[in-house]
Amino acid sequence: MRIERDIEVPTRTGSPILADVFLPDDPDDPGAFPVLASISPYGKDVHWPDRYPLYDLVPHHEHMVWETPDPEWWTARGYAVLRADTRGTGKSPGRMDLMSPGDSEDFYDVVEWAAEQPWSTGKVASSGISWLAMMGWRVAELQPPHLAAIVAWEGATDFYRDFVYQGGLYAHGFVEFWWDRQITPQRNSEDGDDWREVLPRHPVLDDYHQAHLVDLDRVTVPVLSAGNWGALHVHLRGNLEGWARAASREKWLVVHTGTHIDPYYADWALDLQLRFLDRFLKDQPDRMDGVAPVRLAIRHGREVEWRDAADFPLPQTQWRELHLGDGVLDWDPPADAATVAYPASFDTAPVSEPLELTGPVALRLWLSAEQDDLDVFARVQHIGTDGEPIPAVGPQGGPVPMTMGWLRASHRETDPERSLPHRPWHPHDREIPLVPGEPTLLEVEIWPTSITLAPGERLRLELVTGDSDLGFMTHDHPGLRRPATSAVVHLGGDHASHLLVPVIPR
Repeated sequence: MRIERDIEVPTRTGSPILADVFLPDDPDDPGAFPVLASISPYGKDVHWPDRYPLYDLVPHHEHMVWETPDPEWWTARGYAVLRADTRGTGKSPGRMDLMSPGDSEDFYDVVEWAAEQPWSTGKVASSGISWLAMMGWRVAELQPPHLAAIVAWEGATDFYRDFVYQGGLYAHGFVEFWWDRQITPQRNSEDGDDWREVLPRHPVLDDYHQAHLVDLDRVTVPVLSAGNWGALHVHLRGNLEGWARAASREKWLVVHTGTHIDPYYADWALDLQLRFLDRFLKDQPDRMDGVAPVRLAIRHGREVEWRDAADFPLPQTQWRELHLGDGVLDWDPPADAATVAYPASFDTAPVSEPLELTGPVALRLWLSAEQDDLDVFARVQHIGTDGEPIPAVGPQGGPVPMTMGWLRASHRETDPERSLPHRPWHPHDREIPLVPGEPTLLEVEIWPTSITLAPGERLRLELVTGDSDLGFMTHDHPGLRRPATSAVVHLGGDHASHLLVPVIPR
């Protein structure tokens, strides 16, 4: 492997982006290679253990950098690997303006520069996890001529809904944790916005957030989008919505389990990425033969079995309503209207035969409150025969619920043209206070899931007042919280609440 470090890539601004390039080393055939490119504020040459020693299952040789393609693995298979520092971070000079239009234009210029180099075939793909995946969606929106494909692994496409304001609730815990660990160490000047100060000042989806959204109608390159059922914060929604709404004619979706990091470097994932990239960067048209458009890890507790499908949600889905009763979830609505105090918990009866729920979930919740606003936290749990939750695998390997949803009551307005029964769409562009004491419908988007109940197991819906038990996944900014202190949930009658679930027939 040949390595060229700290290359100054010219950009339209006149200020360079600094990059490292890793090339296959064959003295008898220097050749030209397709390029895997990435750009991030995490440090192109910061050794992995110095960045995040938690994940120790990934190869930690000296050239491994956080969430980027392994250059040793990919150069051995005939690819060049390029890693660049985002402007204002690492070795790239200038003002840091993360995920801005200028950030995307820098990546565009990096892609086009890479395509013109003598060691390049002229075909470039974006690949990487998380931030690197998000930048892949963003550069694809700009349609650089030499971008041939993107591998978007656990990224996000909607800056507001996926990343920083789930359901209108500010993702305070994650932003603080991530900024302190990932951004502060790599900033090379004080010039540029600090999201910890800026984001709380933009609680609705205003022009600031609009500038950070991806127009998926302009994403036309081939896409391999990979989500994780356990990525209940920041990542899963964007990969599913990105795959579904991208204008690309050739696109594949895979949804797996495991930590945020390990699956990208797993043998099965590398094989899939290689087949996809060989198809579109090496002109090997048969490499994706036999790969279904959708490949899902169907969860049975923490065990999985893989299923191929033609679409997502699965075409055979039977959408069914589980009605909220007094502590119960039932296929039949309650006989009489009633209310229960918020917070509350609702369980199904133990199932008598296996029940698979794979796909999006939506909560139609009728509330009355003596306050003008409140935050709804909805969790869906898989309950074992012993009455204890069977947790999913979270981003760092710890336990998380099987799925979750959030909604600030004042953000309850929906867009009827974009909403689906299983995925309400909230504009989030204004706040509408609750009328004290008036029954009000909240349509809560709950992120997609895969749960298979075995005989004797149950499904539980928990309506809670916060998520401080979920570590850095909390929505607990002291000035932005709207705790539910005086609310009731309506059951049955004219204000019947229900959970819409995706039942997959056996």
